[in-house]
Amino acid sequence: MKLRTKLSLYSTLSKLLVLVAFIIIVPIIISMVSTQHTDNRLQNMKDKVVRLVNKVGIKEFLQEEQDSIFASYNILKEEYISIEATEQVMPSVHFETTERIIEGETVEYRVLSVTFIHAGHLYLLEIGKSIAVVKELNSVLQRVAFFVLIISFAITILLNVGYSNYLLRPFHQIIEKKLKAVDNPEKFNFENIPTTTADFVYLDQTINEMMHKIKDAFSREKQFISNVSHELMTPISVLQTRFENMLSEGRLDEENTSRIIDSLKTLNRLKKVTNTLLLISRIENEQYLKHDQVNLKDLAVEVVAEIEERFTGKNITAKIEFTDQLVLEHCNRDLLFTLLFNLVNNAIKYNVEGGKIWIRGYKTPENYILEVEDTGIGIATENIAHIFSRFERVNASFTDGYGLGLPIVRTIADFHQIVVVVQSELEKGSVFRLIIKNDKENR
Repeated sequence: MKLRTKLSLYSTLSKLLVLVAFIIIVPIIISMVSTQHTDNRLQNMKDKVVRLVNKVGIKEFLQEEQDSIFASYNILKEEYISIEATEQVMPSVHFETTERIIEGETVEYRVLSVTFIHAGHLYLLEIGKSIAVVKELNSVLQRVAFFVLIISFAITILLNVGYSNYLLRPFHQIIEKKLKAVDNPEKFNFENIPTTTADFVYLDQTINEMMHKIKDAFSREKQFISNVSHELMTPISVLQTRFENMLSEGRLDEENTSRIIDSLKTLNRLKKVTNTLLLISRIENEQYLKHDQVNLKDLAVEVVAEIEERFTGKNITAKIEFTDQLVLEHCNRDLLFTLLFNLVNNAIKYNVEGGKIWIRGYKTPENYILEVEDTGIGIATENIAHIFSRFERVNASFTDGYGLGLPIVRTIADFHQIVVVVQSELEKGSVFRLIIKNDKENR
């Protein structure tokens, strides 16, 4: 999972947990707030009533002289006020939620109760507000709070994702430009990625320094191989000519003649290795042109015809199965021939007597696939990663060869931007799959 995705997921989950917590807590808080708001409103109403009574007198509220009780409520019974004479002193304002029967209807109220003295007489004042109104206010506040939370949650997520993308943009540029796009150290982009984040600056500089060292080592290795190969070719040719002249003169006895012939065989093997190293060096130095147009099916037919004697020698059956045609543009035909030849040659070499080899070609929506499959001895899973290493043979039972066939395949594939994928199972065979980008240049 990508870092950006992990950060976004973490941010979303953490905010979701906060949102759930708020959804649980907010109704409790709102209930407390609305109750407190109601109590404050009742307190204000009490103060107004007391001031009004002190101003106009208690008799103004009583219907008749002998009455000692005053009660008033609105038509919807949402609020009521009552004043009655009492002998019991209430030390402070008292709030409670209780029921009152008004005109035969039981209504639940939030009631403020307090006693006050007027004109030497003690009165009990009650002011009530319908709990239904309080609950309605509570419900409205909860809905508003819920929508505010949801909107805030969405805005926060969008801002976090946007900021994370902005913050991680240099990191993704480093990955895309300096890690994914690198297939040759000599083509590495050493340009600094613009960023104000110190960690990314350090990462960028460290990668650049590391790639400078790799580039230098890579260049020295290529130069060394090229120089050594060139230098070896001259003495090899000289020795080969001398040995051939000695044989042609006919002055050697049988024992020395046998030694000279063995020496010539050794020189020929050395010459093949040197030529192979030169080929790899020239490919890596891009000394080959890519001006050819190659039909891969025709190329497969040509390779099978070229190596037909080896098929016959091990009684191996070769099948060419192309469900689609592909003409590869801007490539080097000779190098592609060498690539496919080496794959087929390996499939023969490590196959069983009377085995089979398939050369397939087909298209996928994004790529063109060229496969070479065999029924041979297979490759152990732990050895697949090493088969493209130079001078390394994963099967010691085969002493012929120099461990350079598959490195050549990889070098030529890289030169043409072809991906090589290997699937293999011991005693069942191997599949070498060439993945060719199916772009507008290929048809």
